[in-house]
Amino acid sequence: MRKIYLLFFSFLLFHGNLLGQEMLNGKVVDNETGETLPGAYIFLKDNDDNTLGNTYTDENGEFKISNPALSSFILEVSFIGYKTLRKPLSGVTSKNLGTISLQEDAAQLQEVEIQGKVMTGEVKGDTVAFNANAYKTRSQASAGELVRKMPGVRMNGGTIEVQGETVGRVLVDGEPFFGDDPAMAMQNLPVAVIDKIEFLDQKSDQARLTGFDDGETIKTINIVTKKETRGGKFGQLFAGYGTDDNYLVGGAVHFFEGAQRLSLLGLSNNINQQNFSADDLTGAFGSGDSRGWRRRDSDDITVRERPGITTTNSLGTNFTDKFDDGKARFSGNYFFNDSENTLRRRSTREYILPSDSLQFYEEERQEENNSQLHRLNMKLEYDISEKHAIIWRPRFSYEKANSTSKLAAVNLFDQSTPISETVNATESTEEALRFDNDFTYRYKFNKPGRTISTSIETGYRDNKSDSRLVSVNQNYQSGNLDSLIQKTNNKNGSFDYEVEIEYTEPIGENSQVRVEYEIGNDKSDNIQDVSQREMESTVFERDSTLSNEFENSYQRNEISLGYRYAGEIWRVYSSLNYEVAKLNSDRLFPGYENTKRTFKNFVPRLYVDYEPSKSLSVRVGYRTDTDAPSVRQLQDVIDNSNPLQISMGNPELEQEYEHRLFTRIRKINLENSKSFFMWFSAGLRNNYMGTSTYIATQDTLIQNDVLLRQGGQLSMPVNLSRAWNANTSISFGFPLSFMKSNLNLDTRISYSNTPGLINDQLNNNHNLGLGQGIGISSNVGENLDFNLSTSGNYNLVKSSIQENRNTEYYSHETRLDLYWNFWKGFFVSTNVNNQFYVGLGEEYDQSVWLMNADFGYRFPPTQNLELKMTVFDLLNQNTSINRSVTDVYIETERTDVLRQFFMLTLTYNLRAFGGNQPQYEN
Repeated sequence: MRKIYLLFFSFLLFHGNLLGQEMLNGKVVDNETGETLPGAYIFLKDNDDNTLGNTYTDENGEFKISNPALSSFILEVSFIGYKTLRKPLSGVTSKNLGTISLQEDAAQLQEVEIQGKVMTGEVKGDTVAFNANAYKTRSQASAGELVRKMPGVRMNGGTIEVQGETVGRVLVDGEPFFGDDPAMAMQNLPVAVIDKIEFLDQKSDQARLTGFDDGETIKTINIVTKKETRGGKFGQLFAGYGTDDNYLVGGAVHFFEGAQRLSLLGLSNNINQQNFSADDLTGAFGSGDSRGWRRRDSDDITVRERPGITTTNSLGTNFTDKFDDGKARFSGNYFFNDSENTLRRRSTREYILPSDSLQFYEEERQEENNSQLHRLNMKLEYDISEKHAIIWRPRFSYEKANSTSKLAAVNLFDQSTPISETVNATESTEEALRFDNDFTYRYKFNKPGRTISTSIETGYRDNKSDSRLVSVNQNYQSGNLDSLIQKTNNKNGSFDYEVEIEYTEPIGENSQVRVEYEIGNDKSDNIQDVSQREMESTVFERDSTLSNEFENSYQRNEISLGYRYAGEIWRVYSSLNYEVAKLNSDRLFPGYENTKRTFKNFVPRLYVDYEPSKSLSVRVGYRTDTDAPSVRQLQDVIDNSNPLQISMGNPELEQEYEHRLFTRIRKINLENSKSFFMWFSAGLRNNYMGTSTYIATQDTLIQNDVLLRQGGQLSMPVNLSRAWNANTSISFGFPLSFMKSNLNLDTRISYSNTPGLINDQLNNNHNLGLGQGIGISSNVGENLDFNLSTSGNYNLVKSSIQENRNTEYYSHETRLDLYWNFWKGFFVSTNVNNQFYVGLGEEYDQSVWLMNADFGYRFPPTQNLELKMTVFDLLNQNTSINRSVTDVYIETERTDVLRQFFMLTLTYNLRAFGGNQPQYEN
């Protein structure tokens, strides 16, 4: 295997040398403002006007193009709305053509305006740019409402996908806006300030700093604002009160002055609006189990939306600016959130047993959670000189929470025959402190492409929790009844660091190699102190079976050789990493035990981009990765907070090794506004960290001390042979001219094989998912705006230990969003959502209609002041149903959500723009 990799890299290096050639470079800017012009077309032509070569400028307005063999030729530069520049060149001795200035063409701009037809957009390398004016929305719409009309975009709840990939970052004019928080920018930028929307694959900070593109990208939306709105202030202030004492107060105000941007935000409500948003109150519906934008706790200014109903009080601020003539770029934000959450949830699990039988688990949970969160983030990028540059990013957060929980759960042989039951109550408090600090330094040598850089990343965690559990448990088969009173004090902390040094070297004009060494260590400790008392006693005694003291170290060394080739049509990014990881775990109590493991792996990665034309782009990638078990997974301490579902760790766990392959195809014809996107991804995990579940056939003692009642489940992580999955997403969009709308078709197919152990017998759950979506978005005008979408999803689950038993379920969602400004400032808007379920069981199979409606008036002359009456859940049918499939069970959940209420809201839209402001080059 090693010989194959060495031969592969030798071929790439030799190929790069053969293809190296002399390149010309330059930059294109606006003649008056000096702003760079990304996407300008560059042509080299002979004296007979035959094209010798062509390219376009990148996001910084810069270009590279092969130097023709002719002694004299013509340089032609063009850009929409500017006069075309033609410049004869002869006897060129310098590779740098310098800065090329273009003048605006007033006649061309006027002609476009008279025709009344706006170009859809343009393709610039891996960037697809769409003109905002080509998509009509209501005047008060946000960026999110505009983006959802564009081809290749799919939005579902809190998720936004572009060309099959989840968006991870939103920029404004190429700069961060609310850090790495896509949701905030999409909700708070009005369409009035937007000129273009760009979809691109943004490189990592390290790649942009060193100039070595390793192929690792983040799907990014860049919002380009109109020049006349880059100086001034805009935002929205709103206040509403409704039935059942429901209220909503908040606002967001943004101050833009050149590169300096300041945002102030506030929000207070009891209608489940958990994150800052001016118009989007869809958080009032559904479980709030968001993915995509909120698939994790954000590092910035939003929080993970909790299921149930939440009262929220939040404050936030965001600031960005440039200093030292634009060489220093600073951004930072502070966020405070205080929330009270109420959760009412009923769930049913179906366990598939090896004995060709089933067992059921039913649970009713009630929780009250109160939490306070402070979060501070900063980022400094400083190009100190042509040779020296740094990136510094400190992040801090502190959270404190307390909660109460009541649980009633039962195991059953069938739907009506109980085995065992528990009723318990828990009170707990938690406190968590986190600090991360990343620093990167880069030095450029005199030779272009030769750099050396180093980065240091550190992280500190300190978490504490205390809980008190009172539980009453019953075995229906034996009639035994017992109680449990338990206190748990848990303290865990960690400190991790990673140091990396990287050297890059050019090979010809188009190729570059990288050598990298990385060392890191993640040190953590955990103390769990559990004590119990009898019902008739007042004295707590420490339980050595449930208590644990644990220390863990995971040290990693990695050396990497990377290669990059960047041509006009082909681009190749590859690396071969060799990784040595050492796991050292010490159990200090009860009884000392040491576990040591060493893992050695080759970790190759390869990305290939093929762009034969502006309209067609193909990207293929293969990567491998390793995943180490967490501290919690390694601890063999028992968690009996739910006596019917006991869990414990496994000190014998080994790391996972993952292979992943993906392909993306993009074809766009901007002349007829047709688009085609396809995304395919497949992954294989060796040493998969799955779950071993033991279901007790009788009352059983775990570790000779903890009682697992008949029918109860003991789960622990184990390494299994293989888990794999594959999924594809195909999107096709085109305009419907006869109704001034756009049509998007979206097809999804997924298949997964997830292994698990049930009573020591291997079970593979095969899950097939088929989905088809159709969406129509209007392009009529500001006074009438609608979006209609429907999506069906079919799932088939098959178990290997019960091959004759298949579980099928189908869900279908249809949604209509309609806005109509029908007369002199009076408007109506509504969103209607139908959710249809089949195959989830008698209790969950249903058709649910959710409907919101607004009736409002905008006061003349500016129409910035708005008064509206809103009814939420007009049909009073709101509900939340969710189904999940794991390696050992299928679970269906229903969560209580907010129901019908009426609200009167007054909103002021601030729009005060001060014209053009000087901009630094990006």
